[in-house]
Amino acid sequence: MSVVHENANARRIERTRLLSRGFRLWRHLCMFGVLAVAGITVGYWLARESRIVDLWIVPFFLLSQNVAEYLIHRLLMHRPSFLRALYQGHMGHHRAFQYDAMEIAAWSEMGLVMMPWFSIALLFVGMAPIVWVTARTVGPGPAGLLLVTSTFSFVFYEMLHALYHFPSPVLGRLGLAHSRTFAFLSRHHRHHHRLERMRWVNFNISVPLSDLMFGTRETEAAWQAARERRVSGSPGMSERGASSPHDAGPDKDDEAPPLRVRK
Repeated sequence: MSVVHENANARRIERTRLLSRGFRLWRHLCMFGVLAVAGITVGYWLARESRIVDLWIVPFFLLSQNVAEYLIHRLLMHRPSFLRALYQGHMGHHRAFQYDAMEIAAWSEMGLVMMPWFSIALLFVGMAPIVWVTARTVGPGPAGLLLVTSTFSFVFYEMLHALYHFPSPVLGRLGLAHSRTFAFLSRHHRHHHRLERMRWVNFNISVPLSDLMFGTRETEAAWQAARERRVSGSPGMSERGASSPHDAGPDKDDEAPPLRVRK
């Protein structure tokens, strides 16, 4: 058996081990979709009273959401914390899909890609006090816009992350195979799936705005060039082996911890 076949079998076995046996994609999409439509409906009902001047809340929330996406991913999903189950579950995702094997082999493997269906309900719970305060202080219109924007942005986040792991033929049928924008975003996320870089760079799933703001955006070419300089021992390297703020740590410190998945 070739090395390629051995690696493919090892990944299939690992994904099967990690995948929840109760996951059904159709059921996940139905329950997630019902909650998303409910959130948009309530938000639209409130937003009927909004005015043009209230639209400021949309870009403000999108920027805030981008920063929150970044911080949650970087600090809670890649560092052991009080939410250890979140960390362990995300490490399972990285074990199942590494940079050279990002595509799902079966639709059931979407259970290792998508968040649990009730994650959108947790979003509503977290947004409820913010929407309530906005409605009381600014008005129901801006509160509705806030709820609609938060729901759409979460759906977009989940959809985009799922597309990163779709098989290439499916992306071709969707018209994304030759999209420069999607290719840019996909490369950004794919590089994050290198086990030696996942704790340091490319934490944004949607638009890498916060990665740019916090200096953690890294391209494949920049990382390869830094490695070559490190190996050749060229001058100007820091003690940690990084040649720029984007090289956030040496490869030897970046190994993923042993994964223990509770069934």
